[in-house]
Amino acid sequence: MALLELRDVKKRFGNLIALDKIDLDVHPGEVVGIVGPNGSGKTTLLNVISGYHRPSEGTISYEGQKIAGLRPDKIAALGIVRTFQQNIIYWDAVILENVIRACYLANRTNLWQSFFNSRSYVAEEAGIREKAVDIVKTFGLADYMYSPAPGLPHGKQRSLSMAMALAANPVLLLLDEPLAGMDAAETELVAGNIKKIIERGVTIMLVEHNIKSVLRLCNRIIVLDFGLKIADGKPEEVLKSQNVVEAYLGVD
Repeated sequence: MALLELRDVKKRFGNLIALDKIDLDVHPGEVVGIVGPNGSGKTTLLNVISGYHRPSEGTISYEGQKIAGLRPDKIAALGIVRTFQQNIIYWDAVILENVIRACYLANRTNLWQSFFNSRSYVAEEAGIREKAVDIVKTFGLADYMYSPAPGLPHGKQRSLSMAMALAANPVLLLLDEPLAGMDAAETELVAGNIKKIIERGVTIMLVEHNIKSVLRLCNRIIVLDFGLKIADGKPEEVLKSQNVVEAYLGVD
């Protein structure tokens, strides 16, 4: 059974059709690269899946449940977590506190338990801190644990953003251009952290322009062009497709 299913999904912005009758399945454990020229609908696809845009037509199902129209926070609580092209972090907090705050999306303690400082609340608070420390170390941020977030280099900020996404207990993680604007060393660092997420069994949809990194990380590629899905399959097969070559290079 597919983890995520899209059927005939269309998204219009006025007269512009950003997605046109998209059908796709994502299965547990897959790492799916979403590629295509600028304006092809890649980020819009992530937005309709994560609830930031409502599809104009079609259905989106996650673990058999229809999710189109749900608020982004409700979708995230179900297990679909996403990052953005710009780092979304708490600038008023140190690195560890950023990750701790992200952990609360999966927090099950209710208001009364916290108000009365119940045993379950105390235990969960200790567990959250332990989990956050482990994630910070895993992503190579231990030396920055108590440093203010604004002082991090760009690559470390991106790693922090992904660490926060992992702290929210994703089943399906949507990564929107995580390697954008990075030099070779930063690219290697963040790609390595994506591999660590993959090793934890998280299913990933990755929007990225860095084709070399897509080939390294993904076991399947979907290509969009003008809102249409023009290819879907194994990386080595997709990149040989004439439709894909024409979409990137044009036709004579």
